[in-house]
Amino acid sequence: MNARYVLFLSLMFPFPALGQSAPPQQFDQVTSREFLEQLLQDGIYNFISSKMAESLVTHRVEPVLPHGEMMARVSGTVIVAFEITKDGKIRHALAVSGPKLLQAPVLAALRQWTFKPCMLRGEPVNVATSVPFTISNF
Repeated sequence: MNARYVLFLSLMFPFPALGQSAPPQQFDQVTSREFLEQLLQDGIYNFISSKMAESLVTHRVEPVLPHGEMMARVSGTVIVAFEITKDGKIRHALAVSGPKLLQAPVLAALRQWTFKPCMLRGEPVNVATSVPFTISNF
């Protein structure tokens, strides 16, 4: 087999390292694609930065992690993509990446957040954003 062809295949379809079942990038790409398809279906074309989204927060709930020996060793960053509606509510929250054990508590907390409406030309608009949650149990 041609060496260039093997390199091309390895870049297009990364193989998992020994002991891993699937590369994390594969999950992220599928999730991101589903989220973007949902945005297009909802007609959301305005994206704001995570810093801007955090400046609009009016009610914030921190994730509550279940206790246990396994959770005590898990830490990392969960990136959540979501829509903020005209009335400041969250819609279509989706964990894009991060440790699986942390994703459910982060999503549960985020769904309770409320925001000031994002204004465009004096009118409230629906927007999309993503926010990183860093959790360290050490």
